Amino acid sequence: MKIIRCSSLARIMQCAGFSTITDLPPNTSNDAAKLGTAAGEYLEAMLTQRTITPKVNLQAENGVYFDEEMKFHLVPFAKELLNTVEGEILCETRIDWMSESGVQIRGQYDMSYVLDNTLFIEDLKYGYGIIDPKENWQLLGYAIGEVIRQGRAFDEIVLRIFQPRPRHEDGPLREWRITYQELLNYKAQIEKQLKKVAMGLKELVSGKSCKWCPAAGERCPAINRALYEGVDIVMSDFTQDTLNDADIAKELGLLERINEIVKIKKDSLEQLSVSRIKNGSIIPGFVIEESFGNRYWKKNVTPESLEVITGMDLSEKTILSPAKCEKLGVGKEVTEALTNRWSRGVKLVRKDTGKIGDKIFGKPEVVR
Repeated sequence: MKIIRCSSLARIMQCAGFSTITDLPPNTSNDAAKLGTAAGEYLEAMLTQRTITPKVNLQAENGVYFDEEMKFHLVPFAKELLNTVEGEILCETRIDWMSESGVQIRGQYDMSYVLDNTLFIEDLKYGYGIIDPKENWQLLGYAIGEVIRQGRAFDEIVLRIFQPRPRHEDGPLREWRITYQELLNYKAQIEKQLKKVAMGLKELVSGKSCKWCPAAGERCPAINRALYEGVDIVMSDFTQDTLNDADIAKELGLLERINEIVKIKKDSLEQLSVSRIKNGSIIPGFVIEESFGNRYWKKNVTPESLEVITGMDLSEKTILSPAKCEKLGVGKEVTEALTNRWSRGVKLVRKDTGKIGDKIFGKPEVVR
């Protein structure tokens, strides 16, 4: 029986052939992943104990300390959720479900609750890579599983990502609302793709999910084909001395895609090289060295103890950043009025020019 985790659904929806690849390098947990796991454990403790001062150890089960920064990011979110949801908030609940083709989907969401016949599925993302809730296949897999587990139809399903650390124009909490019928339509898409998985389809397709694919470094011909074909197109199709506006847009789009694939390929090969060197292999011209972050004071070091040791007052009082103040509840109208932003110059970004035109000139009227 094939088993696919909700966290892998996005990859499968893009590339059904991934499930046929064997002998993949093992997943390794890094410091960022461990920090995210610890943050999830602390948030779960607050929600299940229904208090922002839960009874927990100093460290998570994986050894990471529950530090003040973690509490700074998580406490306001937990407080608001506890004030909003009077009923039960489910945490770390298994929602395994069987597809029509016999492929089992397994998952365990971070948080779920029901308000006025609306199902909420929420996921904590503690890293800095921006995650979008819209058409997020991991969350959709959770929602389908929870609907099946509860055996009921909901008026609406709300998928939410809480990502407190990176800056986003929509804030740390982002959501996507769909109807129950729309959820069923997405389930139909998943079922269609899982039939290909059940049949053992070996077609490999490159796309955004390649970023997290362990096969990207050495085992995937699709990403190699996308890389070298893209380079060939740029080198052969754009040889003229002058480019018109459409040519510039087309070439920039191709180069952006090539840059993305090159980074995916490079990151995957670097991870593969580190893994092999740790296991005794020799990669000619490359060695591994331990990398360190910025220094920080040990847990028992306080401004008072430093003054006793050094004879100097080494403490300082500063204003929290505008972003942190907003997370504590200061209104944006206040921070906007009292802050400045330094211009770094201009940069080229990809935008939907149709939407920009609508925003500037207004949507065109339909003449009947």
